[in-house]
Amino acid sequence: MSAPHPNETRNNIVKMVLAGLVVAGAALLADPQHAFGYCRTTTCDGDVVGSRCVPELETDCGIELFWPTSCVGYSVQKDASNQVDLETARALVAQAFSTWSAAACEVGSPSISAEDLGPVSCDQIEYDGESKNANVIIFRDASWPYDGGAALALTTVTYALESGEIRDADIEVNSAEVTLTTSDTDVDVDLQSILTHETGHFLGLAHAPVAAATMNGDYPPNSITLRSLDPDDEAGICAIYPAASDVACNSTPKNGLGDACAEPSDGETTDEGCSVAGASGRTSLWGLGGLVVSAAAWLARRQRAKDPRPRRSPGSAS
Repeated sequence: MSAPHPNETRNNIVKMVLAGLVVAGAALLADPQHAFGYCRTTTCDGDVVGSRCVPELETDCGIELFWPTSCVGYSVQKDASNQVDLETARALVAQAFSTWSAAACEVGSPSISAEDLGPVSCDQIEYDGESKNANVIIFRDASWPYDGGAALALTTVTYALESGEIRDADIEVNSAEVTLTTSDTDVDVDLQSILTHETGHFLGLAHAPVAAATMNGDYPPNSITLRSLDPDDEAGICAIYPAASDVACNSTPKNGLGDACAEPSDGETTDEGCSVAGASGRTSLWGLGGLVVSAAAWLARRQRAKDPRPRRSPGSAS
């Protein structure tokens, strides 16, 4: 893993929006040519979200994303949800991250762990290159601010373009249009399954072309199967964070932990960003006939890194 870049210049910080889970419209199908595999999130030429997969795909491109630390801090927004109280939400997020850090590598477990830094007030998706920040998990009770009602959640990752080092990651859960459940029985949409999938994005994984993988983009209705990892998920997280790594632990967000949202700036910022929205999944809502994991499925648009919410490109499908 490369060292941080202290002299980052404008335009080299990129923000992407990763398409989260969607409700599967039919039985899940894997690509028969890739019965086993995982994909890491990358950027292609700085503008388009892509991936690098094992086994390799023709569409592979870009620099792979990773956290440059052996531990990362996160916060649940203090209001949580009218469906899930704060303490339950914090417990489920912690379990989701623990599932990844406990994955079985060839030797030991991944060299990454997550720490709950406590609730925060800010309920916006943002990254400020000059002020304090938080990697926040937010429930969208009032409304889902994105097109595409089948989306169960979205993860936004901000990273350094030249190195792939992740600077910030935020998760939004669609609690406005979805009935969330937390028990092992009478399951509607299992929150722990959603969180396990989204924390995979948070840590640097893209959608996997494997039907049974937690990182597959489809959620089987009324299921809790995505709570646990398949071997391909474990191989992916171990590839990003090898067990033998000696990277130091620093769970504090970039520039320190912030509680309130950043004040809008009237002047120039030191970091600019790129919002990338992806269409992924097999439901009729997306207008796609099959599983889509290629970089060609993604649409990009540059935006300032301080924007309170990622914007969509005209005609974006998600």
